[in-house]
Amino acid sequence: MLQKLREINHDRTLLVNAGVCFCVIAMLGLGNLFCSFVLHTDMSYLMPWLLVGVISYFFLPSLILWIATGHPS
Repeated sequence: MLQKLREINHDRTLLVNAGVCFCVIAMLGLGNLFCSFVLHTDMSYLMPWLLVGVISYFFLPSLILWIATGHPS
């Protein structure tokens, strides 16, 4: 289980995870703006679920590794 979490985390540090998570959230925001103004569709009901998924993908493996082994990578 820990080996699989290390593969998911790819030895990224917490700062790298935060930076990549910020970039993905910014792209989700731009995609939401594109859907809103160009496609005239409302995707705001989906954004909280996507944000939870992105944050979970970047921070849960690090948190579990940190609790289990003492270091997040």
